[in-house]
Amino acid sequence: MTDRTDPTSPDPTSPDPGELELVERRLRRALHQEAQLMRPTDRLDDILAGADSDGPANRGRRPGPPRWLAPLSAAAAVAVIAGTVYVVTRDDRTSAPPAASSSTHSSSAPSVSPSSEPSGATSTSPSSVPAAQPAALPVYFVGPVGGDRPVFRLFREFLPGAVPAGGTDDDKAKAALDLAMNAQPFSNTDGYLQPWSGTAIEGVTVTPKLITVTLSNAGSPGVRDMEVARVAVQELVWTAQAAVGKGTIPVTFEIADGSSAMFGQYPAADRYNRPASRDEYYRDLAPIWITAPARDQVLPSGKAVVVKGEATVFEANVRWELKRGSTVAKTGFATASVGGPGRGDYSFSLGALAPGSYTIRVFEMSMEGSGKVSSEKAVSFSVK
Repeated sequence: MTDRTDPTSPDPTSPDPGELELVERRLRRALHQEAQLMRPTDRLDDILAGADSDGPANRGRRPGPPRWLAPLSAAAAVAVIAGTVYVVTRDDRTSAPPAASSSTHSSSAPSVSPSSEPSGATSTSPSSVPAAQPAALPVYFVGPVGGDRPVFRLFREFLPGAVPAGGTDDDKAKAALDLAMNAQPFSNTDGYLQPWSGTAIEGVTVTPKLITVTLSNAGSPGVRDMEVARVAVQELVWTAQAAVGKGTIPVTFEIADGSSAMFGQYPAADRYNRPASRDEYYRDLAPIWITAPARDQVLPSGKAVVVKGEATVFEANVRWELKRGSTVAKTGFATASVGGPGRGDYSFSLGALAPGSYTIRVFEMSMEGSGKVSSEKAVSFSVK
C-alpha cells in the first residue's frame, strides 16, 4: 500500500522526475527574482488565503491564467525564500484572456494542457499563450420602427470585442453572438429589445454549408409576439453570418436545455437565412441606418464630416438634422441610391465642424401627411 504521508514513497498522481526537474528550475528562477524585491516575511497566511479562493464556491469556472497554489510535497521542488520553504505547483491548464464582451459568457481560447505542447516547448506562462485581439464585431439588435405602434426590425452596430489571436470562424461568430445577447447598454438610448435576456451562447460550429449555434435555453418567456420572435431569431442569423463573413451560410440551432423551439414558436432544427434579395431586406432590417460616423466616434476638427448610411424609404428621400446639445445646427435632405422597397446607400457632408459634441439624426416623414416621423436613426459623435 502506498503511504501518501511519506514524501519518499511513490505516488501515482505525482509528476514524473523530468517534470519535477523542469518545475524546480522555473521555480528557483522565478522565486529568486521575487526574493530580490521582497523583505523576508511569513507568507503562509497569504498563500492559505489564496488557496481558499479556489474552494467549492469557485469550482466549475472556465480556467484562467496559471495560478500559484498551496504548498505541496518537498519532492516536487524546493525553493528557499526568507528562511521559509515552500513547494508549489501550478494549474495544469492555461487559457488566453477571454474576449471582451458585455455578456457573462465570453469567448476564450481553448485550454492548453502541457501534454499537448509541441515537442521541446518549455514555457507554459500566460505570455506564451496567444492573447485575445481587439476587433470591431458586427452585431444586430432588435429595435423599434415608428412611434405609437412600432414594428420591430434589426439595427446593426459595430461593437468593440475580441477574439483569440488566429481565431477560427467559430470564435468570431461566438464573440459577436455573445454581444448580441445583451442589448442593455442601448435599451434606454435606442429602445433595443432584449428577447435573449437570460440566454447564453454555449457554442458555435461553422462549416462551409452550415452554422450551428447552441443556445442555453429557448429565449425569454416574455416574448409572445410571433413577429418579434421571428426578428429575434433573425438577429442571431444576421450576426453569425456577418461575423463569419463568408456569405449567406444557413444557420441552425440547438438548445442545451432540451427545448425544441425558440420562444416556443420557431423550431430550432430548421435552417434559417437572411432574405435572398436585397430588395427583400425590409422584412428584417430597419428602414434607416447610419453607418458613419460610428456611435461615439471622435472625429478630427478641420475636416469635413461625411454621414453615410442605408435606407429603404419612399422615393429614396431622407431628411436629416444635426444637433449640438439641444440646438439644431443644420438641416437638410439626402437621396439614397434606390427607393423602397429596395435598400439604397446615401451620404452627405456636414462640412467642417467646430470642436464639440453632436448628434446626427436621419429620418423619414410619414406618407400619410400627418407630420409624424415614420422611421429614424440617431448617432452621437464628437469633434476634437
